[in-house]
Amino acid sequence: MQLHVFLRAGLILFILIALYYINTTYLNLEAEELQNFLLSFGILAPVIFILLFSIRPFLLFPSSVLAIAGGLAFGPFIGPLVTYIGSLAGGILSFLFIRKVRKKKTEGEGTKRELIKKRIEENGLFYIVSLRIIPVINFDLVSYLAALSTVRFKTYAAATMIGIIPGTIAFNLLGASLADLSPGLIAVTALMFAIALSIPVYVRHLLRKRNLDIEDITDKK
Repeated sequence: MQLHVFLRAGLILFILIALYYINTTYLNLEAEELQNFLLSFGILAPVIFILLFSIRPFLLFPSSVLAIAGGLAFGPFIGPLVTYIGSLAGGILSFLFIRKVRKKKTEGEGTKRELIKKRIEENGLFYIVSLRIIPVINFDLVSYLAALSTVRFKTYAAATMIGIIPGTIAFNLLGASLADLSPGLIAVTALMFAIALSIPVYVRHLLRKRNLDIEDITDKK
């Protein structure tokens, strides 16, 4: 039984190292390069983009670059839609994968991760939404810790659906405005970023009211 655990852990570690190597060697692309790559698929480009975003957590590729590429490739209307679908799919797939392979008892998570996991279990949807909106914890780490917690899948999925909206729209509009430098789109992008930056301020206020100050998880190791 112990050997089986070590073999499974070794296999997962090997896969992660391989994916990291592929990412840094072959997928270390700028947003403009991704735009050209996506558009080369013609009418299938949105589908390819959604698939890429769905597996992005396993490739350790930055979501912000992919989101900007979506805005560059698909514009301010289709871009946010396909990015939202892909980001949600990636968050759900990574959650289900971790929950499938996790051990019944997890050890050595570290003070900060244990605290986040405990708060996810105690506060459910509200806390996951907060972590999705306030960019102090890596997107994929939130998925990982939620999967290791006892939070229900539908709670996690609903929280992710809500929490990724501001960032998805903001980064896609940024990409679209880089492709189309019209004053109107630039103004809308600036407004969306102002909204996206103000929402975390309000969410922090709500967290403090519940004695869930986000600063105490960013300070701990």
